[in-house]
Amino acid sequence: MIEWPSGTYVLIPSYKSAGQLKQFLNMLFKIVPKDHVLIVDDASRDGTYEYCLESDIMCLRHDVNRGKGAALKTGFAYLTAGSRAVNASAINAKWILTMDADGQHSLSDIPRFLEMARKWPHTGICIGARDMRIGAMPPTRILSNRLTSLILTLLTGQRIKDSQCGYRLYSGPLAASTHLKYNRFQMESEVILKTAAKKIPITFVRVQTLYLKGGRSHISHLIDTVRWAVAVFGVWYGIRFKGNINGKSGKSA
Repeated sequence: MIEWPSGTYVLIPSYKSAGQLKQFLNMLFKIVPKDHVLIVDDASRDGTYEYCLESDIMCLRHDVNRGKGAALKTGFAYLTAGSRAVNASAINAKWILTMDADGQHSLSDIPRFLEMARKWPHTGICIGARDMRIGAMPPTRILSNRLTSLILTLLTGQRIKDSQCGYRLYSGPLAASTHLKYNRFQMESEVILKTAAKKIPITFVRVQTLYLKGGRSHISHLIDTVRWAVAVFGVWYGIRFKGNINGKSGKSA
């Protein structure tokens, strides 16, 4: 049993993953105290929110589906400035570990993130770096991950080993202070660009990725690849030529 750090919280955005989430939480609570786990239900309508209420699990709910990035931003705001209930003291997370609701992140890798936080307390984001060999990951995912990681490496000037992995440890102060425009999966690349622009360290730890039977992706590869490219180059242009790291201009996407 891990001695769980008091200032570290687990944030899980969830969309139509009630079945996998229930199984995953049963395992997660053997490692992480229940009151250090927050679920953000992105308007799933599949019983996720009701299950969390019945099980006394912290859960926030979007009335309409807004995207993974929006769910993460909702969680960041709550864990760095919100409160669990009326008159309760505010949560001031030092670290926020993000995990996917479908159980495709191995719990055995959690100690690696905790050790990285202990050794490198000035890290802004610690990102899981997955095995990108054929057999360990579907070929289309390998191609997508390598391409997006290469582009972000070129744009940030530092090696980005795995740009798309959602298994991450965020510094609480970074999560609280970085304005993020995008509401869908582009947000996870936007935060890399803005963290690098602030000269805040981005680190990586080796992690597994479990492709589970019954899991499904909510990404439309062609459309979302175009969206990703538009978003990333737009953010980079704003930083590079307008100094817009935390500017709040423009509409959310």
